[in-house]
Amino acid sequence: MKFRVPEVVIGCLLTVAAFAVGMVFMPSARAGEPLLSWFTKDASGIFTSVQVVVATVQAALFFYQLRVIKLSLDDAKVASEAATRQARVAEDALAKIERPYGFVFNVSSLKIVRWEDWENGTEGVRLSVTYSVANYGKLPAVIEAMQVSLSVHAEPPAPVNYDHNHPPAISAVLVPGEPRNDLDEGLAWNDVELDDYEGAPPPPPPPPPDFGGMRLFFWGFIRYRGTFTSGHTTRACWRYDERTRRFVEFNGGREYNSQT
Repeated sequence: MKFRVPEVVIGCLLTVAAFAVGMVFMPSARAGEPLLSWFTKDASGIFTSVQVVVATVQAALFFYQLRVIKLSLDDAKVASEAATRQARVAEDALAKIERPYGFVFNVSSLKIVRWEDWENGTEGVRLSVTYSVANYGKLPAVIEAMQVSLSVHAEPPAPVNYDHNHPPAISAVLVPGEPRNDLDEGLAWNDVELDDYEGAPPPPPPPPPDFGGMRLFFWGFIRYRGTFTSGHTTRACWRYDERTRRFVEFNGGREYNSQT
């Protein structure tokens, strides 16, 4: 962009030049007259006065234009910042919509099963639950890590890593809307009273296991990524309610139940 000297500056310079020329060529006969008389009666003085007035008006207009330009630039800056914020909000909204959402849900009631190993002459009791994992977002989810545990503690401990034979490890892509059902997680626990009941009607349900003042927790954690996004996590934790003999959500905060 080329540099242009403002017209008001040129006008002021011309005025100063004309005033100087007038003072130089002012007749010597009028040298003793007051300066005001030269401005009002002499032609060169009148011309110089007009130029001074015009230059003053131009300067006032120039500063007014500067103020108008500054106000317009401020308005343009505010509009630009608003447009940037709107674009950022739209981008965040699109990222929240066009992404996978993983869920751990449908935790079953507690199953208590006795097992026996006739070859080794050992036996015991296994506590287990089944659960489901699904992606209800718009894009497929790729499971990067998964931790699941059924444990007895005073507070929920960190879940352990799943093994390589776990279904989400064998097929790590969760297609939207297709849940993986009947996933199993168990825990060996022998403090359970089971009656060797035979005949009809069916035996009554066994008493709840004795956890020694502790509580039974089921906790699942999934880290996954989408097609365009990454770093998503799902945390879901339940505790066993001995009164209803079912698992209820553990209200321990975002550390145990959250989505990112």
